Amino acid sequence: MQDIEYLLKFTLDSATLKLDKINDISNSVAMATFRKKFADVKTIKAFTREIGKATYFPIFNVPLEKGKTVHRAKYCEIAIGESVFVSKEYAKILSPPDHFDSFIINEDEDLNDVLVDNDIDIKQYSYVIKDQSRILPLYDVEFEYDEELERKSKGVFICERCKVNQSISFCPSERANFCEKCDEDVHVDEFHKRHDRYYFNQVGKKRFIYCKIHPTTMVDYYCDDCMLPVCSKCKINGNHSEPPFSSHPLIKYLEACDKLQDLVKVSHSEIQPIKEQLEGNAVEFKERVYSFKEKINEMRNKIENEYKLIMNSLKTFESEQIQIINAHYIDVVRRDTYLSRLQTYPESLESSQLVRTFRSVMTQFNDLNISTSVDHKPKEVELKGRLTLGEPLVLTPRQGYSPRMEKSTNLYLGTRGTPVSKTRDAKFY
Repeated sequence: MQDIEYLLKFTLDSATLKLDKINDISNSVAMATFRKKFADVKTIKAFTREIGKATYFPIFNVPLEKGKTVHRAKYCEIAIGESVFVSKEYAKILSPPDHFDSFIINEDEDLNDVLVDNDIDIKQYSYVIKDQSRILPLYDVEFEYDEELERKSKGVFICERCKVNQSISFCPSERANFCEKCDEDVHVDEFHKRHDRYYFNQVGKKRFIYCKIHPTTMVDYYCDDCMLPVCSKCKINGNHSEPPFSSHPLIKYLEACDKLQDLVKVSHSEIQPIKEQLEGNAVEFKERVYSFKEKINEMRNKIENEYKLIMNSLKTFESEQIQIINAHYIDVVRRDTYLSRLQTYPESLESSQLVRTFRSVMTQFNDLNISTSVDHKPKEVELKGRLTLGEPLVLTPRQGYSPRMEKSTNLYLGTRGTPVSKTRDAKFY
C-alpha cells in the first residue's frame, strides 16, 4: 500500500497532519480496464472531495473543508489526457471540445490572458473531469489537518508541560520535551535527576519518536535494510528478533537522523539536472509563446481597417490558443513544483519524521518519472484574401512523376537533338 499519510503531508508541506482512516476502494477489474483503455494517455494521481458529473482535482493540493480540522478525500488515478484552460462557468456547463479530454480552471478567478509572465500559485488551479470513466478511485481517506496549527508549529519545539516556552531538552522517562524552567521543576529531586535527558544544543533539534508497533516504547535504532525505525522490543522479541531480520544491521537513532539527512541531500543532486532541463525547456516554451503573441499583435495591426468584420474571429482564435497554452504552462509548473517539493520537503522534515518516513522518501525518489518535455507550439495563422484567419501555408516540394515534368523533359531533349522515343525506351531498360 502506498504511504498515503506521507503523500498528504508532502502535498500540503505539512509536519502535523495525521491520517485517521484509510479505506482501499480500488477494484482489480476496474483497474485493469482503466490501464488498458488509457495506456497511451497522460495520467496523474490526485485527491478530490467527491466524484460526480464534474469532478474537481486540485493541482498539487488537497481539498480541505474551511473551518474544520478533520477532512475527507478520495485518492484517484485520473486520465487527464490533453487539457484546455477555461473559465469555471465554461467547465461547469460544457464538455471538453474535440481533441481535448479535460479542463483546467482557476478556482479563485477567471483569467483570459497567457500566464507565462505571471508567478502563478499552482494550488489555485484544478483539473475538471467530466467523464467518470477517466477516474480510477483508489482510496478513501480521513485525516486531521489544522492550517493554523501548521503555521504555528513550523520549526518550533514547544514545551509539552507549560505549552508556552521553547523546549531545550527531551526526557525519555517522561516522554516529553521541556523548556529550561520546566526541566528544572520536573527534575528537582534526586530521584528525577537520575533520568537521562537529551539536550538539543548537544544532539541537535531531533524529535524523539515512538515505535508504531509498540506505541509506548521509544525508537532506539534504525534498520538500513528495511528503512524502518526499530525499538528495543522489536529487537528483543518483535519483528527484528528472528531471521532474516535479526541479521540486519541496526544503527543508533541519533546516528540515523544525521545519516538520512545526508542521504536526502545526495538524492537532491540527482533531481537537479532533471529540474534544470525542465526549466530550460520551459524558457523555450515561453519564447514560443512570446512569438505567438507578437504575431497576434502584428495581425491585429493589419486588420484595424476591417476591425468590425474580423476582430471577433481573431479574439476567438486567440482565446482558444491561450486556453491551450495555459493548460500546458500549468502542467509545466505542476511538474516543476513537484520537483521543487521533492527537493525541499524531505530536507525540511524533522529528523524524527524523516526516520519514520524515509522509506516513502526514497520510494518517491526511486519512482521519479517526470517528463521534461515542453514541446507544445502555439498554432499560427496568417492573413488570406480579405483578412480571414487560417493556418500558415506550408509549401511541399513536388516529388515523383508528373505530366508537366515529362513535357519539360521532352522539350529539353528536343532542343538537344536527342530522339525522344529512344530516350523514353532507354528509360525502361
